[in-house]
Amino acid sequence: MTAPRVRPNGLPRSPLAFPPPISGSLWVEPIRSRVLEGNPWGDPTERRTACYLPPSGRTEGLPLLVLLAGYTGAGWMQFREGGYLQEALHQRIDRMMRTGACGEAVIVAPDCLTKLGGSQYVNSSATGRYADHIVQEVVPWARERFHTDLTGVLGQSSGGFGALHLAFEHPEVFSAVGSSSGDMAFEHCYLPDFPKALRQFRKYGGPEEFLRKLFEEPSKVLVGPLDPSGAALNTLGMASCYSPISEEPGSFELPFDLETGLLRSEVWERWLAFDPLRRVRTDAGARALAGLRRLHITASTPDEWALDVGARGFAAEARAREVPVLHEELEGGHFQSGPRYERLFSELISALRPG
Repeated sequence: MTAPRVRPNGLPRSPLAFPPPISGSLWVEPIRSRVLEGNPWGDPTERRTACYLPPSGRTEGLPLLVLLAGYTGAGWMQFREGGYLQEALHQRIDRMMRTGACGEAVIVAPDCLTKLGGSQYVNSSATGRYADHIVQEVVPWARERFHTDLTGVLGQSSGGFGALHLAFEHPEVFSAVGSSSGDMAFEHCYLPDFPKALRQFRKYGGPEEFLRKLFEEPSKVLVGPLDPSGAALNTLGMASCYSPISEEPGSFELPFDLETGLLRSEVWERWLAFDPLRRVRTDAGARALAGLRRLHITASTPDEWALDVGARGFAAEARAREVPVLHEELEGGHFQSGPRYERLFSELISALRPG
């Protein structure tokens, strides 16, 4: 009996095994932030901003897209090389522009990472003025540097939340918004993490001791985003953005009691004031989004944080307020963002092009 033979040379070659070099250009440029000077945690004020220019090399009059990273991410991290049979984000974008699957655009990806893993792209007395960093520094810098036209903002997870938050706060700046599994319907995406976080805080002797151990030996504490340690860090990071203590810069309140675990409604309400699903129900929120050239909400089923449920609810509330919205659900979990990004880039660039 002869041994079975495998002849892979007869199989078609996957373009993902050895992706071609990008046709556009990609680099990271430091931007010195004035609005982040004196931030309460002493986080860096020089921020590494990733820039992508399209294959043609032309930038004047093109749309400008601000790409926001998810929690524990910075803009430049989104352009790291992909793994085996995985197309990196910049390779995906470049392929789409090179083949005509979408129009060309300039992309900038700001760095809004903080000591606790993220800023949610809001201004907070506990973290710093990260919304201002984008609106007052990154966008004007990019517009002047590349002579771009209309500006859109999009992102994944916390970046998707940030895109919506910036659109609510600054409709005069952004003309199109895309959210890929953005944080919304907080009762679904955050509340289930609270008991997990509470157990971690008890295990380590409190939130401060949890962080102390994390900073000392991160690989032994932070196992992964779906581990209870990830829930604990995420809860602390969100609290630093949503419930800061204004009279004590750098400090923040938790939305539950550390002894009983019971929800502290007065703090939880402060969180809910940021929930995009709730904001779109308000007159001010609906007005801010109604003038967009495109509002595109995507999620994948089943999302590990139920953000597909939140996206569906947001779309329903937006339509009830007569806010035009494109809502799409794709297959795959929270971290399979590639297909969602393809749809967002295609739709936003199309909406932002002149004419």
